[in-house]
Amino acid sequence: MADIVYCELMKLKRSKIILIGILGSLIVPFLVVINDIRICFSNPSIVLSLGGIYEDTIMFIMLLFGPLVMSVVAVYLVSREYTEKTLKTIFVLPIGRTQFLAGKFITLFILAVLFMVLSWLDIVVIAVLCSLFMDVSQVSLLSAVYILIQMIKGGILLFATISPFVYLALHTKGTLVPFIGIAAVSLLNVVLSGSPIAGFYPWTASYLLLTGRLEQSGCPTPIGILIILLVCLFGICYSIFRFQRNDIV
Repeated sequence: MADIVYCELMKLKRSKIILIGILGSLIVPFLVVINDIRICFSNPSIVLSLGGIYEDTIMFIMLLFGPLVMSVVAVYLVSREYTEKTLKTIFVLPIGRTQFLAGKFITLFILAVLFMVLSWLDIVVIAVLCSLFMDVSQVSLLSAVYILIQMIKGGILLFATISPFVYLALHTKGTLVPFIGIAAVSLLNVVLSGSPIAGFYPWTASYLLLTGRLEQSGCPTPIGILIILLVCLFGICYSIFRFQRNDIV
């Protein structure tokens, strides 16, 4: 299994898709800080804070950037095997289909967490640099560690909600339908983020759960967690089911 994950990471290393993920992880906190600084200058009573930068960043990542980028990476990981016709070569080796697909899911999990850790590092570095030129509150090791833990949790939640797109990629053996699905989910994230049913929509529920606002949205925490878990299990189980029956030719 470790060899499969290593091979997947090496394949991604040579791909531009991983560069998109890295740049996105870095640019979101940067844009958030620019906007927060603008607000601070327009209203001197507001002080820039590490916690404020984190809250704004995690909102954009969990509701928009994260699902978009991670779903694109997920679809790319699967669909490239069909477009590049590499499956026949791979299955000459003693690798089972379930084992092969599990390696892809583990790779996605690692990438989701790594992208979030990279965003965390960007948040902390930007906050420290800003503190050299202006007042920035909450810049401390304790705050940084707390935010790191939250970002890792966010990566886990992102992974849990992207598995259905793997199924779509396996089902269609292409990228068009999954990308349409990704766009629809991201649009609904924005539309439903402040609505009474946001806690029952898995992609917004993950953000609300992470920020402790799930109960406030009207969705009991156990129900929200159950919805996210069901989406994750549906995507993984149906992906395995579909891949077992797909023609690799």
